[in-house]
Amino acid sequence: MPLDRLVDSGQPITPPPDVQRTTLGLDAMGRFVCNTWEEATANGTRQFDAVVIGAGMFGGYCAEKIFRLGEPNGLKVLLLDAGPFLVPTHVQNLPNIGLNVPGAIAPASDPGTARELVWGLAWRGNVPFVGQAYCVGGKSLYWGGWCPRLLASDLAAWPPPVATYLNNNYPILEQQTGVSVATNFIQGSLFNLLKQRATNAIGTVPSLDTAQDPPLAVEGQSPASGLFSFDKYTSTNLTIEAARDAASVPDAQRSFFAVPNAHVTRIHTTAGAASSIDVIVNGALQSLPMHSTCAVILALGTIESTRLALVSFPTSPGNPAGELMGRNLMAHWRSNIFVRINRGGFDPGNILPQAVQTGALLVRGSTPQGKFHLQVTASADPQGNSDDLLFQMIPDIDLLDAILANQTANSISIAFRGVSQLFGDQGTAVPNATGRWINLSPFESDEFGVPRAYVQMTTDAAEDGLANAMDAATLALANDLAGNNPANIQVTGQNRDGLGTTYHEAGTLWMGTNPATSVTDTNGRFHHVANAFCADQALFVTVGSVNPTLTGLVLARKVAEAAVALATGAPPPP
Repeated sequence: MPLDRLVDSGQPITPPPDVQRTTLGLDAMGRFVCNTWEEATANGTRQFDAVVIGAGMFGGYCAEKIFRLGEPNGLKVLLLDAGPFLVPTHVQNLPNIGLNVPGAIAPASDPGTARELVWGLAWRGNVPFVGQAYCVGGKSLYWGGWCPRLLASDLAAWPPPVATYLNNNYPILEQQTGVSVATNFIQGSLFNLLKQRATNAIGTVPSLDTAQDPPLAVEGQSPASGLFSFDKYTSTNLTIEAARDAASVPDAQRSFFAVPNAHVTRIHTTAGAASSIDVIVNGALQSLPMHSTCAVILALGTIESTRLALVSFPTSPGNPAGELMGRNLMAHWRSNIFVRINRGGFDPGNILPQAVQTGALLVRGSTPQGKFHLQVTASADPQGNSDDLLFQMIPDIDLLDAILANQTANSISIAFRGVSQLFGDQGTAVPNATGRWINLSPFESDEFGVPRAYVQMTTDAAEDGLANAMDAATLALANDLAGNNPANIQVTGQNRDGLGTTYHEAGTLWMGTNPATSVTDTNGRFHHVANAFCADQALFVTVGSVNPTLTGLVLARKVAEAAVALATGAPPPP
């Protein structure tokens, strides 16, 4: 029998704590972490010093850092998200709870209601997209976890102070995410042999450059004596810690508020500074005034951050051909190749035990056309799924023992997930027929009357050639791992993902020192708005071939430092 809707009685819950009782449980977690709009805005007279829009991977991290760095000065931080509170950690840190990511759909086929509880598709475009998770934590509750750095050659086009900051702070975020000790999550005989065989192939297989330990954002061991490990990284953990630390005082004195179900529709500016934001809360329009030293920070993901910026403060109002926002859109071509290799071909020395555990590896490659990398996983899963045990919590030790004892197949299954580089175009006006870009749709508005973003995703011949070279290198590596004997290997699957399915869109609000050739400065602040920032991968100048999370988190840290400097009058970071 389907459950009835819950109806708000309008009566306060007494005695405290005022946790709502639903048909099946208590909303204690949501209540203890989040506040209502009224609680965040109606208590006391002190205005906020920072408003972060989007409580996902980058927004949650940025808001927490502003709160921590601003504590000595008592800075007040508001974190808004359009979705509800869902779960307190990455879904893979939980037993098999049943929270899934939906498949990609054509934007025109969007049903207008959330898929898999929280996944929505606010924009329109020319290719299928998955959309994004509208909930506190956003995609940081679901993401894959691969976390490589950009290379020096990737950063050559970035402003030197930003490149220096990234290189100096990558280690901090690698420690935060669990990447810094790669083999505390992946280890064992299969991993060791896989790395040895792949390393030996470098220099033999064309276009391959290095084989590295897998930079997976999972803390598999205690970071210090007496502490639990971080498990798979999500920014939600930081949001929760900040919210709970701030909750030790009455609301009127609190310095951190996280407000869900608050959809920001527009940022208003006065005299070149953001002065208020419009927010839809429970179907009603609310307005939040801000002073000129309050940082308003867009962290909605590349597409929606670009849309909100275009709606609120375009760089070239009245002259669409001169508009910079929405240019330089980058993403990745992603391929999947699955093989099964006879044990004798993969392990001619017969050094592996009969039962092996999952191995993983990062292999970087390049051609004169650009860069790519391969996310490699391997196991002896009898069903041929090398990722079957890569990210799972299995709390039943008897079940775990039975599963591990089953990893004894006579072949090694290997998945190669290749990611190849796409290049940005900062010079061509938007829209255009052949490029990649984002603008505001002239045809459709959303349910709040705001124009939707339109996203055009394409590739050119050089980018296609790089992806094809990556696939050829992948197959050559697979054959090398099989001893270059066709009898030892079977290709069980090969496909290329759609352009809109990677979540790696980046670059449309790119950083630079010249307002005529970039949208934001070296701290992610919009050149033409004194207190408005972006804190997600829309800031990227180039994207290389690597997953954008690590670089995006470091940039969010830089933006947080700049927001604190703005509020306190201190010099901003370089």
